[in-house]
Parts: sequence; C-alpha cells; structure tokens
Amino acid sequence: MLSVDNFELSVDYIKYIHEYLFKDVYEFAGEFRKVNFSKHERILNNDSVAYGDCKLLEQSLDYDISLEKKKNYREMNIVDVINNITNFSSSIWQIHPFREGNTRTTTLFIEKYLVSLGYDVDNTMFKEKLVYYRNALVRSNYLNIQEDNSFLIKFYENLLLGKNNNLHSRDLIVEELFNKEN
Repeated sequence: MLSVDNFELSVDYIKYIHEYLFKDVYEFAGEFRKVNFSKHERILNNDSVAYGDCKLLEQSLDYDISLEKKKNYREMNIVDVINNITNFSSSIWQIHPFREGNTRTTTLFIEKYLVSLGYDVDNTMFKEKLVYYRNALVRSNYLNIQEDNSFLIKFYENLLLGKNNNLHSRDLIVEELFNKEN
C-alpha cells in the first residue's frame, strides 16, 4: 500500500486502509466498532484512555478531517508541521474507530498523508518504533493526569527532521500511577 501513489484525506480512506490491512484477519475489516470499550494500558498501570463514543465515530473523524483540510502545510514552518501532525494523528487515534488495528491503521494513514504533503517518510522508523509510537499516542490522550504530546513530537522530529531523540518506551510510563497508595 505504501508503494501505491494514492491518498485521500477522508473517513472512507481510513476505512479502506483498515480493510486493506485486515481483510484476511478480521471479518469486521473496514467496519467501525459498534460498542464502547476500554483497554488496559501497561504504561498507565492498567488504566485506559477514553476512546471515542461508538455512536459518534464517523462524525468525530469527519470533524477532525474537516479541520485538517483547512490547514496549509506548505505555508507552515517545520515546527508547526510537527505540532499539527502530532495533534491530528493523536486525535484520529483517540477516536479508535475499529475493534482492533487502530494503531496500524492510523500509522499507515498518517504515513501516506505525510507523503501526499511532499515529505520523504521512511517506513523504517514506524516499524522499528511502533510500540513507542503507540505508547506516545496513549500518553497524548491520557487526560486523567495530563495529556502529553512531547513523546509524539519527539517521534515526528526524528521522522521529519532526522533528529536523534531517544525513543524508549520505558520513558512513557506514567510513574504517578504506579506510586499511588491503594
């Protein structure tokens, strides 16, 4: 899919990516989930991010995409590009429209989006740092203490600027959750 030069900034394209990736794995490939859920996150001491409401998945994605379509990345400096792509990827991941495969779908969607914007994106970093990337998405959406985009920003700085930020998953652990008295 990465070698095909097509991209559409749309809800349908997110569904298309999910179906493409998981058509041989899940019977629900390309279909939005119909129930709300939570996931026990190791870095949150088994707490969960608040994922999107299953009744509002399409509307939520459509809203984020409509805001994104108003942006002109070609007129932004690279710091603004990184901040905007961080916020956008964090928002669409938080909606979590599918039962499974949301991180891989978001990753491919964002990677293809960046390429469509003219950025030379190497898939290697997504492959090698997928656990870090997913945990950075978790941290950017964890509101119980304070959401923190800094880890996702570091990832995108490495990806788009060739920086060499340390990307260690252990740095994403929310220590306060493990040190609470019961």
